[in-house]
Amino acid sequence: MKILVIIPTLWGGGAQRVVSVLTKEWSKSHQVTLVLFDASGRVYDCGGQIVDLRVPASDHPLRKIYNVGVRAMRLRGLLQKESPDRVISFMENANFPTIVAAILAGYLNRLYVSVRVNPAIFPFLSRVLIPRLYRFPSGVIACSEGVMRGLESVCAQAKRISFIPNPIVWMDREVVEQKSASPLSNRFILGVGRLSRQKGFDRLLRAFRGLGRSDFHLVILGEGEEQLTLVNLARELGVEKYVHFPGFVKDVEVWYRHAACFVLSSRYEGWPNVLMEALANGCPVVSFDCKYGPSEIIQDSENGLLVPEGDVEGLTKAIARVLDDEALRRNLVVKGLERVKMFDVKEIAARWLA
Repeated sequence: MKILVIIPTLWGGGAQRVVSVLTKEWSKSHQVTLVLFDASGRVYDCGGQIVDLRVPASDHPLRKIYNVGVRAMRLRGLLQKESPDRVISFMENANFPTIVAAILAGYLNRLYVSVRVNPAIFPFLSRVLIPRLYRFPSGVIACSEGVMRGLESVCAQAKRISFIPNPIVWMDREVVEQKSASPLSNRFILGVGRLSRQKGFDRLLRAFRGLGRSDFHLVILGEGEEQLTLVNLARELGVEKYVHFPGFVKDVEVWYRHAACFVLSSRYEGWPNVLMEALANGCPVVSFDCKYGPSEIIQDSENGLLVPEGDVEGLTKAIARVLDDEALRRNLVVKGLERVKMFDVKEIAARWLA
């Protein structure tokens, strides 16, 4: 099968990580072409051939409109040239021009678009376009049941809306427990994600301050526009000596495997890859029960701890519970590894092509 996958970039991000994992799996038995609007600064590897359309993003409103047209026309030409059996687009910046291109090239019956976050938080223009454009593709794929329900409420005319969870490269327990040097000399709690308001690291910092402990540090991996704000907040809270911001790291697995626990403090999600990555690497997890994804991955007190959305004091108590209860930690690790096995990339990749 010839598969054409379209995503704006392969910079760091959840959707980009999913595309990386899926294309590597698909390319084992299919002909895969990955189309990027801007191939510079790639963080993730991928499977198959890369095509760079060389139409990078712009902040200028008129340029954005121009880019949609250019991307659509170049994609139409590529569809006609490649004649793929399946076209899969990720993220709205790619979905909109891909739908236009598929209409012009006559490929709607082979097109599937993927939505990665709750439609309710999209910008106004996207909320206007989604119900008008998403009725054309053969299918719309949501990354969680919550996102699927959100899409059903705004895309009543869509031909088919389905839910396929994000994949994980599953490893057995022996691999996870292989010893390696810790990246930090102190015991630590871990947060991972873009340093943005969505990820709620300000709430994690306040929860960490609430612990009132000097025997654990807090590590937040990632880059983003909120970094200076978070550094200043750590200083204001009096915990700057115990908080580390290493930036973006490629070897995040070693951080998961040595963390005392992983904390998801997001205000909203679609399907948090980092939660599954932590579980897959034997790291006990604590998460806000935000929309959407955490409650679809975690069974509270079974394979992780769920805290009511926004309850920072509750988050502090849940973290302390994991740090102080070794039996609970061991059980969360075992059940977490069992849970993520059902999201193994071989199974998920096959569902995309079924």
